Amino acid sequence: MTRLWPKGEPLEVWGEQAAPTAFVWQGLPHHILAICNRWRIHTRWWEPDEAVWREYLKVETDTGLLCLLYRDLINGGWFLARLYD
Repeated sequence: MTRLWPKGEPLEVWGEQAAPTAFVWQGLPHHILAICNRWRIHTRWWEPDEAVWREYLKVETDTGLLCLLYRDLINGGWFLARLYD
């Protein structure tokens, strides 16, 4: 079963903004072994209050997680969006 957080779960991320090396989730560090996929979305750009501009990264961690992270390119911050089983 896949867990989804539609609004994202805030994360503390280490490393470069464009290529993070680790993050903390539920109080535990998770080092990123591989970035499997990366893409950006920019929706509703014509409505500034409704716009979504994000960069998504599907990552594999040293703790065995396969998850989808995103960086909010408008307001800043990293979030956990999905955790795959």
